Amino acid sequence: MKSTIKEYYDFLKKQDSERLEKLSQVKGQVDNQMDTYMSKHGWVRKGKSQKVFYTKQFNGKDIVVEYRCNYGKDFDCGLPEFVHDKSIPHSVDKIQMGYFHWNDQDTSGWSLDVVMERMEVFYDKYTK
Repeated sequence: MKSTIKEYYDFLKKQDSERLEKLSQVKGQVDNQMDTYMSKHGWVRKGKSQKVFYTKQFNGKDIVVEYRCNYGKDFDCGLPEFVHDKSIPHSVDKIQMGYFHWNDQDTSGWSLDVVMERMEVFYDKYTK
């Protein structure tokens, strides 16, 4: 009996390992796609670390935002967001430039394109 139960736990361990490997591949692919999207809007990725930061100049001032996505099992298509510098004052604008859904995702809320447009307008005004 012990060997039967051990076989089950070995299966779970293998499944978890495969899940983590696939998640790593997906994160890398999404990060690359995000790099392409952001570069089309003039944002440049800073480094290639685990954390993903983008920078862009607005009116001669560098703005840095962090992109991250929670790939938890409870989220359909992940939970992507931009994290803005803490020096930026809290406002409704800042809240509306945080979480978003992918442009090709059919759901309620703000799409990536909408949030990107809000960021462009906000930072242009903020840096004047």
